[in-house]
Amino acid sequence: MLRITTSDYPRVLTLRIEGRLEGPWVQELEKYWKSNLSSTTRPSLRVDLTGVTFIDAAGKDRLAAMHRQGAEFIADDLMTKAIVAEIVGQ
Repeated sequence: MLRITTSDYPRVLTLRIEGRLEGPWVQELEKYWKSNLSSTTRPSLRVDLTGVTFIDAAGKDRLAAMHRQGAEFIADDLMTKAIVAEIVGQ
Protein backbone atom coordinates (compact mmCIF):
# COMPACT_ATOMS: atom_id res chain seq x y z
CA MET A 1 0.00 0.00 0.00
CA LEU A 2 1.18 3.50 -0.83
CA ARG A 3 -0.14 6.87 0.28
CA ILE A 4 0.80 10.10 -1.48
CA THR A 5 -0.09 13.54 -0.16
CA THR A 6 0.83 16.96 -1.47
CA SER A 7 1.93 20.11 0.32
CA ASP A 8 1.84 23.09 -1.98
CA TYR A 9 3.68 26.14 -0.71
CA PRO A 10 4.34 29.27 -2.79
CA ARG A 11 7.78 28.18 -4.01
CA VAL A 12 7.83 24.44 -3.23
CA LEU A 13 5.68 21.45 -4.15
CA THR A 14 6.29 18.54 -1.77
CA LEU A 15 5.05 15.00 -2.31
CA ARG A 16 4.98 12.95 0.89
CA ILE A 17 5.16 9.23 0.17
CA GLU A 18 4.22 6.66 2.82
CA GLY A 19 4.33 2.88 2.59
CA ARG A 20 5.97 0.50 0.16
CA LEU A 21 7.19 1.88 -3.16
CA GLU A 22 6.96 -1.32 -5.20
CA GLY A 23 5.05 -3.08 -7.95
CA PRO A 24 1.86 -1.31 -9.07
CA TRP A 25 2.43 1.52 -6.59
CA VAL A 26 5.38 2.72 -8.66
CA GLN A 27 3.03 3.33 -11.59
CA GLU A 28 0.61 5.17 -9.29
CA LEU A 29 3.45 7.43 -8.13
CA GLU A 30 4.39 8.10 -11.75
CA LYS A 31 0.80 9.08 -12.61
CA TYR A 32 0.56 11.29 -9.54
CA TRP A 33 3.93 12.91 -10.26
CA LYS A 34 3.05 13.65 -13.87
CA SER A 35 -0.36 15.09 -13.01
CA ASN A 36 1.11 17.38 -10.35
CA LEU A 37 4.14 18.32 -12.40
CA SER A 38 2.07 19.32 -15.41
CA SER A 39 -0.22 21.52 -13.30
CA THR A 40 2.51 23.43 -11.52
CA THR A 41 5.22 25.91 -12.34
CA ARG A 42 6.96 25.68 -8.95
CA PRO A 43 10.73 26.16 -8.98
CA SER A 44 11.33 23.53 -6.26
CA LEU A 45 10.02 19.99 -6.18
CA ARG A 46 10.57 17.84 -3.10
CA VAL A 47 9.79 14.22 -2.39
CA ASP A 48 9.48 13.35 1.29
CA LEU A 49 10.47 9.71 1.73
CA THR A 50 10.43 9.66 5.55
CA GLY A 51 7.33 7.46 5.58
CA VAL A 52 8.61 4.91 3.04
CA THR A 53 9.24 1.42 4.42
CA PHE A 54 10.51 -0.34 1.27
CA ILE A 55 11.70 0.59 -2.24
CA ASP A 56 12.12 -2.01 -5.00
CA ALA A 57 14.19 -1.65 -8.20
CA ALA A 58 11.31 -0.10 -10.15
CA GLY A 59 10.78 2.37 -7.31
CA LYS A 60 14.45 3.35 -7.44
CA ASP A 61 14.16 3.89 -11.19
CA ARG A 62 11.08 6.10 -10.72
CA LEU A 63 12.84 8.17 -8.04
CA ALA A 64 15.89 8.52 -10.32
CA ALA A 65 13.64 9.81 -13.11
CA MET A 66 12.08 12.28 -10.69
CA HIS A 67 15.56 13.42 -9.64
CA ARG A 68 16.50 14.00 -13.29
CA GLN A 69 13.43 16.25 -13.53
CA GLY A 70 14.68 18.33 -10.61
CA ALA A 71 13.22 16.63 -7.52
CA GLU A 72 15.02 16.89 -4.20
CA PHE A 73 14.58 14.13 -1.62
CA ILE A 74 13.97 14.18 2.12
CA ALA A 75 15.08 10.96 3.85
CA ASP A 76 15.63 10.09 7.49
CA ASP A 77 16.55 6.41 7.89
CA LEU A 78 19.67 4.58 6.76
CA MET A 79 18.00 2.54 4.01
CA THR A 80 16.31 5.51 2.41
CA LYS A 81 19.38 7.76 2.76
CA ALA A 82 21.50 5.08 1.05
CA ILE A 83 19.02 4.82 -1.84
CA VAL A 84 18.90 8.59 -2.23
CA ALA A 85 22.72 8.79 -2.18
CA GLU A 86 22.84 6.12 -4.91
CA ILE A 87 20.30 8.01 -7.02
CA VAL A 88 21.91 11.43 -6.73
CA GLY A 89 25.41 10.01 -7.21
CA GLN A 90 26.94 10.72 -3.82
